[in-house]
Amino acid sequence: MLPADTDPNSPEARKGIFRTLVDIYATGDLDRLDQVIPPNYIGHASAGDRDREGFIQSIRYFHKLFLYTKDSFRVEDQIVEGEKVVTRMIANVQVRETGEPITLIGINIARIIDGMIVEEWNTWEQLKPAQS
Repeated sequence: MLPADTDPNSPEARKGIFRTLVDIYATGDLDRLDQVIPPNYIGHASAGDRDREGFIQSIRYFHKLFLYTKDSFRVEDQIVEGEKVVTRMIANVQVRETGEPITLIGINIARIIDGMIVEEWNTWEQLKPAQS
């Protein structure tokens, strides 16, 4: 959450808003989603476009597949250009059924207006384990 006197459209605030979303995703704390995702949200992913409810279902789905910790996501880079925040990140999770560790790399472009992520584009890819 931003301090009351922070301009929600400043580059640093926009980065922080996206990091809040990453924290919500990692913890699965859907009660906090209203802080950053408005009712008119639209997301573009490889599985197709989704609305806010589709985003919620995505979080639930992936939390059934993987075990997350608060520190599962690591933001590597963030670049702000106008309304858009581009984020490169890494997720270290475990397969819920087996405990197998998985590393994913992701790129997200979020359009953030007045403290809310109104639209985003993202892609994730699994890193292959090292060959023995």
